[in-house]
Parts: sequence; structure tokens; C-alpha cells
Amino acid sequence: MRLFMLLLLLAGVAHPAGPKAVASKVIFDTDIGDDIDDAYALGFLLRSPEVQVLGVTTAFKDTHLRARLATRFLNAAGRGDVPVYEGPITAGKSYFTQSKWAEGSPDRTYPDAIEFMLETIRKNPGQITLVAVAPLTNVGALIAKDPKTFSKLKRVVIMGGSVGRGYGNKEQPDAEWNIVNDIAAAKALFRSGVPLYMMPLDSTQVSLDPAQQAELFGKKTGMTKALEELTAEWSVATNNRSPMLFDVVAAAYAVKPEVCPTTPMRIEVDDKGFTHKVSGATNANVCLRSMTGQFFDLFMSRTY
Repeated sequence: MRLFMLLLLLAGVAHPAGPKAVASKVIFDTDIGDDIDDAYALGFLLRSPEVQVLGVTTAFKDTHLRARLATRFLNAAGRGDVPVYEGPITAGKSYFTQSKWAEGSPDRTYPDAIEFMLETIRKNPGQITLVAVAPLTNVGALIAKDPKTFSKLKRVVIMGGSVGRGYGNKEQPDAEWNIVNDIAAAKALFRSGVPLYMMPLDSTQVSLDPAQQAELFGKKTGMTKALEELTAEWSVATNNRSPMLFDVVAAAYAVKPEVCPTTPMRIEVDDKGFTHKVSGATNANVCLRSMTGQFFDLFMSRTY
């Protein structure tokens, strides 16, 4: 019997491989180019086999230059197969810290982000995770244009809001950037009924220190070279050496939810952009504390 089982094992039939896990389908909605964490979040998603990035959509103010930056980054990472879509340009001047690098990407036209997202959701009802790490202008446009299709998302994972902690980890909430820059869209999202996973300031203020940067950049890949160049440009513009990985926590949640355990809550967005925990039926699953050790183990192994 032992000889028979050994022969079966060598033939590859004694323990047939189980079915291969199907990658979760993701759309990455980003204001890449202002802060640096968007680029790190995109790089992380591209190297995570648990997800398939169907497209990158740019949001907020100069969405065209953001699309050029995303295109150059994807090409540097060897993932030029991932398409880029341009969201509606909104009023105001972008706080674009990485414009020089973005302008190194040849200019061209980009297809419409809102049409892409709606069409992709229609073709894949109940299967699409929208990872939204920008002011919610594109999300608001989706809901306004076709709320029925928006409701067919599997879930929305956002970096946004502030429940008990504000910027600098102070024990007082702030009106967080991604919420306060389109309050109407934020209110619409929290009313939408779509499964919503919220990574607020409470859990996302995770700093990438110089030693960790050196470890990443030392990998000397196309992606890490791009991240090094973008980080240097961002650092000069902001006089800051250590990126805060806000958006990467949201991306990591979409890959491994255990890095940021969530609690069901009801969140209300007020007219000043604050996100309050209130009584009532749950409308969001909120991570108030990330598992930083697990997060960095995952992030450092996937960003290359």
C-alpha cells in the first residue's frame, strides 16, 4: 500500500491541487501626484496576487496630469497592461508635488473614468471592489449618474474620515482631506447602502521611515526606482522625509482585511466634513486601529 501511494504521489494524483483562488477585481480611484502614498498604494496592489487591478481612475482637480503620472508609474512597474482613465477635472489648483515626474510621461488623451467604472460594474455585478483613496468626486459622480449600477458594487474601501483621532494622532477628530473636499459626495456614499469599509485617520497614520525606504529602494526594480524618484520629488516639495502611508492601509485592507480589523458603525458626515459616530443602523465598517506589524510585513514583501 505504501508503495502504491508513493507511486500515486509521484504521479501527482494522490493529493490533487485544490482550485486556484480567484483574484478579487479592483478599481483603484486615486488623486495620485499630490501626496506620495497613492503611488505606494498602487504599487502594493499591483504586486498582490489576491487582487486584479482592472483599471486606475484619476480623481480631483488636474485629473489629466494624474493620469499621465499613473501611466508612467504603471510602465515603470512593468504593468502597462493596466488601463488608466481620467475622471472629471474639478476647479482649483492641485497641490501637485510630483508634477515634474508626471510630465515625463508622453501626453495623450484618456478615456472617461465614470463610463469605465459604470460599464465595469454592469459587466461584473457584485464582484467589483472600489478602492477609493481620493476626494470622493468620482464616487459622487457615479452615484449621481447611475445609483442603481453603483449599488451593484461588491464593496467600497475608502481612506477617509476621522472618528476619534485627527492629524498628528491628536485625540480629537479633524475634517479629513478626502471627505472635506467633496462633502456632498461623502454624504451620498454613506447613504448609498453599498458595503462600505472606512480606513480613517485613526488607523492610517503609519509612517515609512528612512530605513524602510532604503530597504525598498535597495531592491532596484523599475517600481522601486519610480517610488524613489517620486518620493524625492515629494520630499523636496513638502520638506518631509517620511511618507505617511494613509492610502496603503486602505489598499492593504482590500488584500488582507486582518491588517485593519473593522467595527460596524453608523457614520454621519456633517456640513463641515467631519465624520461622526452616531446611533442607528450600521452604514460603515470602520477600522480604528491597524495591526502595524502585520501591515509592514505585508507591505514590505509586496512592494518591489
